[in-house]
Amino acid sequence: MADRTESTAPDYFSHIHIILVEPKVPGNIGAVARAMTTMGLSRLVLVNPAEFRHEAEARWMAHGAGEILDNARVVPSLDEAVNDLAFVVGTTARTRGIWLSPIQPVEAACAELSAVARNQSCGMLFGREDRGLLNDELQRCNVIARIPAAMSYPSLNLAQSVMVCAYELFRHGGEAPPASEVRLAENRAVERVTLRVHETLLRLGFTPTPSEETFLRSIRRVLRRSLRLEERDVATLHKVCDEIDAFVERRSVTPGPSDPQIPNSEG
Repeated sequence: MADRTESTAPDYFSHIHIILVEPKVPGNIGAVARAMTTMGLSRLVLVNPAEFRHEAEARWMAHGAGEILDNARVVPSLDEAVNDLAFVVGTTARTRGIWLSPIQPVEAACAELSAVARNQSCGMLFGREDRGLLNDELQRCNVIARIPAAMSYPSLNLAQSVMVCAYELFRHGGEAPPASEVRLAENRAVERVTLRVHETLLRLGFTPTPSEETFLRSIRRVLRRSLRLEERDVATLHKVCDEIDAFVERRSVTPGPSDPQIPNSEG
């Protein structure tokens, strides 16, 4: 029989948010709540969900986790769900995507999230039952995780995926991971500076290829995934953009085809 001390979740679990994007089945929401309470998690965030609070199926599947359903935060958009978070792990069944960073095993992603969550709010993001998370949604994540499976096309349902990730978080909680020594910028601040860098380059006459949107994705990938931006890093990037904008204003001209331009990027 397991030692009773194993059933105690660490205090910092209150910083971890389980975020479901557009769940369609009330019973799945209830089953997720049950998985969360089993592993000591309590913060459930639902982005544009199906009605669940008054559905008997959700209550039955929650099986003792009704408090999580009652306290679940419902928001209309992903931005609202992640804006205040310093670190977000997205989940996917894919092994690679054209705009995605290398995908980590879930245990590595949960170890990193656990370290950050000791001091700051974090989240794990789960997609729709039928098609998971979209590329644009995965771009809002710092890390993308995949649950290894024996099948070529694994088919874990929503609650099973949450349970696996919640277990990994609980396991790392028991190991008392060291707290992250840096204070990461919130998701909204990283997105704001991403757009600022993009806009500043356009003011310089930069021509993104093949399109503005694909180059914006590239900037987002660099700033959100390749780096772990601290608040002071975001401030530094804004200062760089301020100086570039001031230079453009002093010239009082809009760069044209004949003006020197920053070399194009392949996006």
